[in-house]
Amino acid sequence: MCFYITTTLPENTDIESIRTILDRYNMALSPIKNNNLSSQLRPGELYFRATKDYCDCDTSLGFLNREVEYQKLLNSKKVKTLRKKKWTESEIDEWIRMKLQNKPSHSKSSITQKERHLDIERWTNFILEIINSNEVSRIGILKHWYRYGLNDEEITLKRTVKSSIDEIKPKFLLNLEENVLYEFFPQYKS
Repeated sequence: MCFYITTTLPENTDIESIRTILDRYNMALSPIKNNNLSSQLRPGELYFRATKDYCDCDTSLGFLNREVEYQKLLNSKKVKTLRKKKWTESEIDEWIRMKLQNKPSHSKSSITQKERHLDIERWTNFILEIINSNEVSRIGILKHWYRYGLNDEEITLKRTVKSSIDEIKPKFLLNLEENVLYEFFPQYKS
């Protein structure tokens, strides 16, 4: 289906208090009721679809992480054909890894390098401004390839990475890993 960027916020967050920031960066924060993912978050944690975009397939978040390309190939028509031919998951994994190894990094994208730069700058500034607003104690960012609906997708978090705002740099965001919840704090909290 598509990539979507989702966001977590503390239970007591007043969304209207950050509405100006959301509008400035074209963020929607549409609530999602995904019981599967909610069971992996803090009790009462708020969970949202982040952007107003149709989907987030062209996001710059995680663009430099080859795992994104792996996921796209894993969900491709070619792999569906290989599965019909009774290829095992390990054979498919090996085929994808060989294909990625022979493919130059940063292959064609539907957005230009300038648009990618503007997008990563938007995300960097959005996260910094939300944290510096003192209206939230943290914000979580999650990138996931959805095969089903936002509310009923089975998502398994690989892990949660806690970072201070000092780490919110374009290079860090360009290398985000899929299915990892990145939580950003004013200061690192363990």
